[in-house]
Amino acid sequence: MLHVSSLSLRVAFLGSIGFAATMASGQSMSPVSGSLLPALAHSNVTGSPPASQTVYFTVSLKPRYPAEFEAFVDAVSDPRSDTFHEWLTPAQVGEQFGASASTVNAVVSYLRSKGLRINLQAPDDMAILAQGTVTQVQNAFSTTLKMYSGTGANGSAATFRANSTVLKVPAAWAAQVQAVTGIENWTRPYPLATTQTLTPPLARGLYDLKTSFGNGFRGQGRTVAYSNWVGYRLSNIPLFVSAFNLPVPPGGVGSNIQVVTLNGGAGGGPENAEGDLDMQMELSAAPLATILIYDDGAGDLVGTLTKEASDNRADLISESYGWGLGGDPNYAIAAHNQHLAMAVQGQTYMAASGDGGTGWAQQLPYPDADPDVLDVGGTVATVDSVTGARVNEVGWSGSGGGWTLSGFPFDTRPSWQVGNGIPPANQPNERLVPDVALQAGGPGAFAMYYGGSEIVVDGTSCSSPYTAGGLAIVEQQLANYGLTARQGRIMDLIYAQNGRPDIWYDITQGSNGILPNGQASNAGAGWDFVTGWGTPNFDALYNGFLQQIVLTPYPPSFITNPPSDNPPLVGTWLLGDETSVSTSDGIYYQLASQSIPQFGEAASFGAQFFIPTNSIAVEVDLQANAGGLTGGTNMVWLYNWNTENYDLIGAAPLDADDSNDKIIKVRSASLSKYIGPGGEVDAIVRGHFPIRPLVNTMPPPFTYRVDYLELLVH
Repeated sequence: MLHVSSLSLRVAFLGSIGFAATMASGQSMSPVSGSLLPALAHSNVTGSPPASQTVYFTVSLKPRYPAEFEAFVDAVSDPRSDTFHEWLTPAQVGEQFGASASTVNAVVSYLRSKGLRINLQAPDDMAILAQGTVTQVQNAFSTTLKMYSGTGANGSAATFRANSTVLKVPAAWAAQVQAVTGIENWTRPYPLATTQTLTPPLARGLYDLKTSFGNGFRGQGRTVAYSNWVGYRLSNIPLFVSAFNLPVPPGGVGSNIQVVTLNGGAGGGPENAEGDLDMQMELSAAPLATILIYDDGAGDLVGTLTKEASDNRADLISESYGWGLGGDPNYAIAAHNQHLAMAVQGQTYMAASGDGGTGWAQQLPYPDADPDVLDVGGTVATVDSVTGARVNEVGWSGSGGGWTLSGFPFDTRPSWQVGNGIPPANQPNERLVPDVALQAGGPGAFAMYYGGSEIVVDGTSCSSPYTAGGLAIVEQQLANYGLTARQGRIMDLIYAQNGRPDIWYDITQGSNGILPNGQASNAGAGWDFVTGWGTPNFDALYNGFLQQIVLTPYPPSFITNPPSDNPPLVGTWLLGDETSVSTSDGIYYQLASQSIPQFGEAASFGAQFFIPTNSIAVEVDLQANAGGLTGGTNMVWLYNWNTENYDLIGAAPLDADDSNDKIIKVRSASLSKYIGPGGEVDAIVRGHFPIRPLVNTMPPPFTYRVDYLELLVH
């Protein structure tokens, strides 16, 4: 089954004066709400951890503008928005939304004053990763750590460390703290079940990666990661690659796999099939991608998410765990804030929906409840044993689905979650799962290597990392097309497809239990609680994204002297007409430049387009050169129908070749003033070399050569 883990230490700082305590130093302290594990009521103290034992923990801080943060994520993920795919860096997230510098500095200073080491001060200003000995942690948080024996999340016996009294922090900044995580270590992964085999070649056939794979798209240039809290062995990789004849990166087998350690993680301890599985599933779909293992030795979810967001290296990240949050929302909010940061940075995070059917979301509600995480359910596929072609595919009984009833403030129906088969809004008003699905249950799960031998595995632990690898191929093709590869919160695009049959194989058979409202959860037409939209055809998904993301091209209706209300043509026409710029084929529309006093050497012409009047965004795609000269500038003006003047709206280098294009972008907030009667858009396109200011001389004449021109419209 899917590995699971559960946390019930949830610490939120209230900062209430009525609860303040005073340390020997005289510093006013506030207790931490929810900082005692509920499991302690049913556990026995067995002793104390060694005083010198290292404890890794994370202090999560509240964003300054939480509502605006959520709204920005919605906008950057919505293709109708002015800021669609305008990704931020982690530092920009901190500048716009993170905690104040004074708060961050106060927390860091306090922790250091207690002898604790800062391992990461997150650039998004929403988390600080630190470590110290048991003695130092007890002193910093005014508590005592003890060892306990009791019951784990799966009902089995568990031994764990936890604080025996509530945590306390300085009252001066307590109200700005979202949560503290990692001090307890009740979190545990659980064993993986096994079944029959789906090999990498068969999986490519089943989910339509065969064509792109044959065309050389194998993940090059993309970075895929997974969150890991258990042991693994890189020594299994050469066996896996050799057994299934996977391509090898230039640096040799396994050179594309990198381990990023935090909180003492180093892949040590007993090997665990979960750690090997995630790695090999991503490698199976995208064998030449860079694969990052975020290896957290302390089992701190928020710490791991913080490191992934702070690094901003991974384009896609998968997680194969579930977390129980003990009824207190602050831990979940801290994790959600890091997912918001990833979303505005363009990182796509996905997670297994779980292997316990509809009961999974109630037992382990996170990250199923998070609307910024792609939730991947499970199917059972029957395939042709040679080609991998689908014979049949049904919903898996273990596929996690339904909704969580978590009570987390962000666990409400997201605006993008609409479409055929989805219940009406507010029925229920919860984030519904899963979003999509992939092979997870027998007969016919996945093959992998574990302990030096080939085994077979099942669970949505397979489907989530394989989906990450498949999406890496989609992103690689988008980059090859010249688009921004990262897709961020990808659900906005997926749900807008409304189950397009050329992209999604609609699973209409299978069930996974009873929903929280007492109704049976059965697969059916459109979206359902067993498999979401169904399973992807990855190559078709790429084409679908192209249609959603790429602006529709509109070639110019003519290229000539501008209309009477336009500035005149500058320079002398030499060769070409509008057909010369219809395709990027080396056939040029050409103008000899003209000297303009006080301005420089320039050549320009007018172009007219007719576009839909309800257009919300345009870009000019211009491929031009200066006939061998460098150092010039392409300029584009659009006619403003309100002011009856031309506005300079974009510029890009004018080089000796045609390497620069898509030089302007205008979106809905200001686009309407450039659209005239009947959708008319008038433009001036100019190549320019300025007067050389130091010597005050005119630049040499040049030939302005335009190979391709169009207005791209969304």
